[in-house]
Amino acid sequence: MSHEDIYERLKKYEFNKTEPETLRELVKSALKKGDLVKRRMKKFKRLIDDVKIIFERENLIDEISIRDDEFPEYNSGCAIGIDGSFQCVGGVAGIWYVPISCAIIVFEEGIKSQPVAYVTAGIEDINENEHPNVQGEASIQMLDVETKAINECASKLDKSRRNVIFIDGPIADPPFFSESKYVKRRCDAILRCIEKNALVIGCVKRPYGKPYINYVNNNILKDETERDRLNQFISDVHLVNYIFTKSYFEGKKGVLMTTPAEISNEDEVHQSYLKNGVRIFSVFMQKDPVSRPIRLDIPQKIDFSESKPLVEEAVKTVIAWSCPGYNIPLPVILAHNKCTIRKGCADVLYEEIITRAASPDPFDSIIKIKMG
Repeated sequence: MSHEDIYERLKKYEFNKTEPETLRELVKSALKKGDLVKRRMKKFKRLIDDVKIIFERENLIDEISIRDDEFPEYNSGCAIGIDGSFQCVGGVAGIWYVPISCAIIVFEEGIKSQPVAYVTAGIEDINENEHPNVQGEASIQMLDVETKAINECASKLDKSRRNVIFIDGPIADPPFFSESKYVKRRCDAILRCIEKNALVIGCVKRPYGKPYINYVNNNILKDETERDRLNQFISDVHLVNYIFTKSYFEGKKGVLMTTPAEISNEDEVHQSYLKNGVRIFSVFMQKDPVSRPIRLDIPQKIDFSESKPLVEEAVKTVIAWSCPGYNIPLPVILAHNKCTIRKGCADVLYEEIITRAASPDPFDSIIKIKMG
């Protein structure tokens, strides 16, 4: 029996174990929601025709190509992938023990060279009384480790050659955090990389929010009706998925990308980066009709102005470092795989901590049970 068959049987078992009164109401609700989703999809399918006309009129979508003989221009030199990971599984007496890791993957001499991995990992204490949002604090601590990795890479870059640093995730991360000391450390590390002739690219697989929609509304569109149409889309990636899919259905073949959008002023978090000398240009791209769109964040110094050539270079670099079947560049894939802490692994580590803390004293054992 395959894993899929076992999973399907488990789902059916759990479905049948649900109490009939609850199940009946949930099924009725699911049928209603299914009809609602169908109506929404029809609405957006009609709406995208009008929105696509707006995007074409304002030249907000580009189709670009990269020839085979151009690839060495973009996938030679030094390439680095950076990603971090954490896993929250439990704590004792309000102290959570959170495994955090960060991986750096280095291709010293381009895509044909042997990648080298450097990994930092440890278990951090997080006091939930000081940090009620344990997940959020763990994310910040992980990103602090990631920032140190960016700084370390900057110190080792050779300015005389082409360098590219792929970061898994947004440049301005996390989306809810603009604390000045952390942002300054991250901005200083990014600026050091740029000073060393590095193209820094944040590869966002699951974009959040509407910074691109806000940018278009605030800087390009003047008509309130057109703004209203754009705002009906739930998020940037929701809009881009519809536009790119429509474009491919109408005959586009190459790489699709939105025109560069500077999102430095779109929210408090990005503004905090701007105050620390980092402008962030953003672009959505999709390398072929079967891929998913991703967002690229490209940081630059405060006095930088030529965004379009920079963004096109970033898109072509991502394409040149991508593998068939993957939406993101190879250094990011390897860094993600190398650093990922799976839940089962975190569970085992937590159990080891608890086991080693075991005491023969019944008093200690009872306290541990009650506080666990």
